[in-house]
Amino acid sequence: MIKDNFADEIKDLEFLDFAVSFGRPPVPFTGEWVNKENLLKELRRNYIKQSAPYHVLSKAYEANYGNALLLQDIGKDTEEMIPTWVVVPSEDAMGCSPSAFVDKMKAAGVRAIRLFPSSTGNPAKATRYAFTKWFYGDYFAEFERREIPLTVEFSPNRRDEPDWPKLYGVAKEFPKLQIVLADGFQRTAWTLIKLLKECPNLYVQTSGLDVHRELEYMVEKVGPQRFIAGSKFPVSTIGTMVGQVLFSNLTFEQKKLIAGDNARRIMHLTMKKGEN
Repeated sequence: MIKDNFADEIKDLEFLDFAVSFGRPPVPFTGEWVNKENLLKELRRNYIKQSAPYHVLSKAYEANYGNALLLQDIGKDTEEMIPTWVVVPSEDAMGCSPSAFVDKMKAAGVRAIRLFPSSTGNPAKATRYAFTKWFYGDYFAEFERREIPLTVEFSPNRRDEPDWPKLYGVAKEFPKLQIVLADGFQRTAWTLIKLLKECPNLYVQTSGLDVHRELEYMVEKVGPQRFIAGSKFPVSTIGTMVGQVLFSNLTFEQKKLIAGDNARRIMHLTMKKGEN
């Protein structure tokens, strides 16, 4: 018998949506500007316990500008909405040294960093800079030293892929840096499995796993600790993220790790009830 309401099951998983944003992405179907009020309304409607938003203008316009807007929008609601910042890993771009930048993060309660280094399909959708060690090395070394997790999104089009060699390179160059791959990618399960086995500091955001039962297949191969739930709202729906985890053929403990506890662990947040 099909249930009419799955609210209790969703609440018990204690989701942390790792991929939501304020603002309006530069695509025609996303509708109105997403502010705190309507973002919280949508998160609560889907029984999402916490989220880790960024501001779209920190990607589409200028990192420091969007990061400041994010803090302004969130205000004091940092228990329910954990701020994350976008960085162009350069002292000239950010206006300060890596150490000073992380000091600002810590003071503001920011728990993770996001990078949008390139776009093979549409360069207008990402910040363009050299994704190589001579450019990002000082910042990445500081993030690794201060245990700041890093999300990387190469922004490929539907049939493009992330830059696997560059991703592999940065994971090996900074083996204690926790890296989340947040691209949309299709039919890449075997590449991801090999990469996850080779690089224990690498994680995959669930929004990219859109082949039928792909999440379960990959959990079987590498374990549930390597996957982080993220909806990419408002570009995608939060309900899709919830359903992918909730209705998977996984145990409750595995689902709870993916739903939110893996993200809490790498961001050094307090675990919710049923700590893993």
